[in-house]
Amino acid sequence: MTLTTPVEEPVHYVALGDSYAAMGSRAVTDPGDPCAVAADSYPVLLADALGVEDFVNASCQGAVTADVGEKTALGTAASEGSPQVAALGEETDLVTLSIGGNDVSFIDMTRCSESACPAGLREKVAGELEELPARLDDVYVAIEQQAPGARVVATAYMPLLNDACTDVPDAAWLAEQITRINGEVSAAAERHDATYVMPADAEEHTGCSAEPWVDFTGEATGSYPMHPTAAGQQAMAEAIAAAVG
Repeated sequence: MTLTTPVEEPVHYVALGDSYAAMGSRAVTDPGDPCAVAADSYPVLLADALGVEDFVNASCQGAVTADVGEKTALGTAASEGSPQVAALGEETDLVTLSIGGNDVSFIDMTRCSESACPAGLREKVAGELEELPARLDDVYVAIEQQAPGARVVATAYMPLLNDACTDVPDAAWLAEQITRINGEVSAAAERHDATYVMPADAEEHTGCSAEPWVDFTGEATGSYPMHPTAAGQQAMAEAIAAAVG
């Protein structure tokens, strides 16, 4: 599928979330932007494809659920110190949401791909996963209050690992935790009548594949370490466009 056919709706699209929505190629990111919002991230690609009249990318690297629905430490497209949902309004037609990973020590977990996981991380992650459903519910409540008529699309964290990643320490555990995070993201979307999107064939494009959609180091793809490549961002944009089309 190519992203070339604009549609009449939505006319107002807001992207919320963390670095999986904000970051694309390092080469096109404004070095002065603390949120590291890139011109080739999936929200930008999607907004262009849908031909929206009004687009706000409020996503920000490092964001947790509280940054979306309560406050933000780095600032977003909304006013400094405001929650990302401040960018929403009654006129908002479409919201995309990438959130939850940083609430479950995602960055610490990705370091397990380089060496053995630090002591206590597994117990910490288990506790955070138990708290994640309620935190995601709070985000949806905040979105519903700000933009009651908007369609919400929750985006998955594309898998870093598969069976081919035999040289990665704790690979099986790390893959399982990403699956569990996505499970909670999907379940929360279902509870709140949102749409959950994972690009087709994502399991075939892990960091161990010949055509990765997520890169361990980012060196070969010009992406951020442990984040979607340009191809991964394109795949996510296409999957969302298909879901809302």
